[in-house]
Amino acid sequence: MSLDSLWFLVKSAWNNLYRNILLTVASVTVLTICLSLLGSTTLIVRNVNAFVEEIGESRIAVFLEEDMDELDVVRFKDELIAIGNIGEVSYETKEQALENYLESLGEETGMEDALDPETFRASMIFEIIDISKYDQTLYEIQKLDGVGDIQERRDVVEGILEVRQVLSFLSIWVIALFFIVSMFIIMNSVKLSVYARRLEINIMKYVGATDFFIQLPYFIEGMIIGLLAGVVSFFVQFYVYNAILYPILSELFTPLSFKLTFWIPFFLIGGVFIGIIGSVYPVKKYLKV
Repeated sequence: MSLDSLWFLVKSAWNNLYRNILLTVASVTVLTICLSLLGSTTLIVRNVNAFVEEIGESRIAVFLEEDMDELDVVRFKDELIAIGNIGEVSYETKEQALENYLESLGEETGMEDALDPETFRASMIFEIIDISKYDQTLYEIQKLDGVGDIQERRDVVEGILEVRQVLSFLSIWVIALFFIVSMFIIMNSVKLSVYARRLEINIMKYVGATDFFIQLPYFIEGMIIGLLAGVVSFFVQFYVYNAILYPILSELFTPLSFKLTFWIPFFLIGGVFIGIIGSVYPVKKYLKV
């Protein structure tokens, strides 16, 4: 296709959008609303997931056997790190364990002289990075020589995993719902334009125009609609995040930053994709002559 032909199709698409300005505005408005709602939902889900990940970094203490010397402790720490899926490991001596215990009691209780460091056990303290592999990681730890006991909160981890599964399920369905609604609105708006130009499409088909050549103006129309909606929804989302969501989310947990490198492509690519798919499909009906 020559540049002249492409430029002709672009002008044709733009003129059609201008001639049907009300439909164009309606399509851009509806798609902007859907993209903004989708963006807000994605923001909330990402914040909640980040919060779940944060509390999901379950603290684990592996208490060591009494007869381990310094070399055994170094060996055990190296073997522990080699398992993988384990955060920074800190070694807590018996004396440190006693000191931390007394600190946890708060004010002086008179137990300082009564307790002996030998009452406590030395331990390795760390966090499991990916809690979806929690059981597998604990199984590998239990196989190590020198493990006396393991202090962990399996019930908390299981609850966190259930919350993550529910959030993932809901987010998928919400995204799918807004995607379908956007597609439906765009397709119905374009159908009116296509119906008004059905005779023109039939004539182009009879004189030998290819399906791609006939569909291309609508392809460009959908791209323009999606691009306009993407730009508008980005600024709407930016305002909604700063004025509404951020104050609410900051009261609940540490909110995510509004990263432009993620949200600009999110709205632009999402809008263009929905606009193209919704605009091209209605034309297929009138290509069969």
